[in-house]
Amino acid sequence: MFLDIGPLSSTERLIALLVLALAALVALWFVFRKLRHFRLIADTPTARIRSAPQGYVELIGHVIAGENGMLNAPLSGRPCVWYAYKVEKQSGGERKQWKTVRSGRSDSWFQINDGTGTCLIDPEGAEVTTLHKQSWRGHSEMPSLAGSDLSAQGIAAILTSQNASGHYRYSERLIFEHEQLYALGRFHTVGGGREQLDLKATTRDLLRSWKQNPGLLHERFDQNGDGEIDQQEWQHARNEALKEARKEQQALHQLPSMNVLTDPQNRHQPYLLSTYDEERLMRRYRWISAASLMIAGIAFWLFLEVLLAR
Repeated sequence: MFLDIGPLSSTERLIALLVLALAALVALWFVFRKLRHFRLIADTPTARIRSAPQGYVELIGHVIAGENGMLNAPLSGRPCVWYAYKVEKQSGGERKQWKTVRSGRSDSWFQINDGTGTCLIDPEGAEVTTLHKQSWRGHSEMPSLAGSDLSAQGIAAILTSQNASGHYRYSERLIFEHEQLYALGRFHTVGGGREQLDLKATTRDLLRSWKQNPGLLHERFDQNGDGEIDQQEWQHARNEALKEARKEQQALHQLPSMNVLTDPQNRHQPYLLSTYDEERLMRRYRWISAASLMIAGIAFWLFLEVLLAR
């Protein structure tokens, strides 16, 4: 034993052992998770958007705003294509603690282009790391942008005002247009005749929706006006539903091809988006793994110290 822990009651010893065991297990989980990220980045070749296979791929391209244009970061007002923000409030009393009062991240799609093609990026579910991070403090729950000049100088003034004081702490992570983006996720191409409808299911769904509106159903298919849909009239309705299903299929065939990157929703295939370059991202995961391993080792050592303490 290297630490003089002092006498512990059985309850204190049990709590300490449980906390330390949990800390070691969580740290080991981080070790293996980040090492898996590191190996995937190292082993997955970079695909070109024009010729990328359908499935889990790695893409690197420059960011373009989505169809809805640029976003405005909610705290600083800076134009961007993706943001995550957090507002924390410092509690009073002797022990100063920060409590999150609001947070969020954007879910608007944006695009990347690698010179061979364009791919839509759905950020939902992604683990996002960004070069651009900013933290500052103020005296209100939301920093005031009213009347602010959102030029480069105006934004700088917002971010540096009352930087070292205030009971509120603001933080933002942003992705800007034209930045280089590393992306690892599920690539698939939609449109261009690739989407095939289940004609039977679509026909059935159309008939079900018509039956839920009896007035419209009778107006359209009650040919003899007796207030009932007989077998012949119902067959006519079935034929019309099939025609409409085929029209929907033709409309899908006429859509242009669109490349999309989304969350694989597979725990063995993480969805990663980062404005770090590939080498720096690998170093980041390697350092996180090493730090987590150190924490696991310290927690295990303390576990043994408490377990063997008299």
